[in-house]
Amino acid sequence: MKYRSRSPGPLFPRRPLPSPAIVPLALALLAGGCGTKDTTVVDTNADSTETTDASDSAETMEDSASATTSDPTSATTDDPTGFVPMTDMFATNTCDPATQDCPEGEKCTGYVVEPGYCCVDANKCVEVSGNHQLGDPCVRTEDNDDCATGLFCMTVTSGSTGDGVCLAFCNVATQDCAEDGLPDATCIAFNDGVLPLCQDSCDPITQDCGGELGCYGVGAQGFVCSVPGFEEGLGNDGDECFTIQSCKPGLGCTASEVLDGCDAARCCTPYCDLNEPDTCMAPEECVPYYEDGTAPPGYEAVGLCALPA
Repeated sequence: MKYRSRSPGPLFPRRPLPSPAIVPLALALLAGGCGTKDTTVVDTNADSTETTDASDSAETMEDSASATTSDPTSATTDDPTGFVPMTDMFATNTCDPATQDCPEGEKCTGYVVEPGYCCVDANKCVEVSGNHQLGDPCVRTEDNDDCATGLFCMTVTSGSTGDGVCLAFCNVATQDCAEDGLPDATCIAFNDGVLPLCQDSCDPITQDCGGELGCYGVGAQGFVCSVPGFEEGLGNDGDECFTIQSCKPGLGCTASEVLDGCDAARCCTPYCDLNEPDTCMAPEECVPYYEDGTAPPGYEAVGLCALPA
């Protein structure tokens, strides 16, 4: 699978770090509770959404759903919400996944314009081929899935095929996730708004997502439960990463400029607790993930192991 070079979510140090960038993600989420963590899956690209002072993260879902991450040094990422960002191609959106404005018998869903790309970058009308409900297992093909209308089958990344879980599309402007039975979820616009999905918040330090899900950062929107997407033998501290989920749970995909010994554009680095003794390996230190005063409620103590400014 191909991954375009994108920047991961940002992170903010106690003192501003120099400035770097993020990766695509497939989706972001957030709400104050964790009502449906067991069934939430996110596809985020390191370029997509994570915003912090010290990190530049990305996955899937990207980000721009308004979750943006900027470069680690600036503690803000370009947007790894991604749960997945837009590609560099001219993608054509022929429908709106939030309003489901397709003809009868069809539904609006995301797809990958350029075959082989990691993440969804456009939407179109397709024939309804199944009726699996929110949280149900599902199967995704290249441009369709067997979830009911209004749902999206999220696999390891939004652009992957195979087994996944049905997630709810939503309207970022009206924050209508409660209408889908998710009162504690937030509508996150991943991939430059192409993939708006309902997601629950989680704690990156305690990794409190259910099942085999991991808690990954989606920039200014907080942290989301997602299916880990790291390759065999990779995803560890210091390993190269492309999407938020390409790191193991507990690690964030961050720009190399703020890391020690990272030979790639972005590498995985541990999340840490600013209120606890520093567990990072020198010369890295536990620096604030968010710039002072910008952390969403409940995430003020989240840090990331990175080089101090």
